[in-house]
Amino acid sequence: MADRTDELALLRRRARQFLVHSFLYYRLGESVITDEAFDRIADELRNLRAKHPEADLPHADLLEPALGPEASGFAIRTYPPAIVSAAFKVLYATTHADVDFHEFVERRGYTAEIQPHEA
Repeated sequence: MADRTDELALLRRRARQFLVHSFLYYRLGESVITDEAFDRIADELRNLRAKHPEADLPHADLLEPALGPEASGFAIRTYPPAIVSAAFKVLYATTHADVDFHEFVERRGYTAEIQPHEA
């Protein structure tokens, strides 16, 4: 059971990574990982999805068409707010931490809203 639980957690993590890095590349023209790293994420995601097709996968409606032979997020037009937020946080942390986060996000045509942390 632990193996299945671990694989499902990895499936969800790879799906999120695929969407975050697709947003960065196709919507912002930024990349913080190599093409090879992205391809490994996509390959692992495809394999895990094939192994667990019944798994409830957040954003499956975006992922399924994107995981074709090319494994590209190019055709995704609208990303969920949680993915956009995560993408900006990754980009900010890896490339522009010397600028105020709100200014960093707004320069790219988005707005940064501070959400209270859940207790």
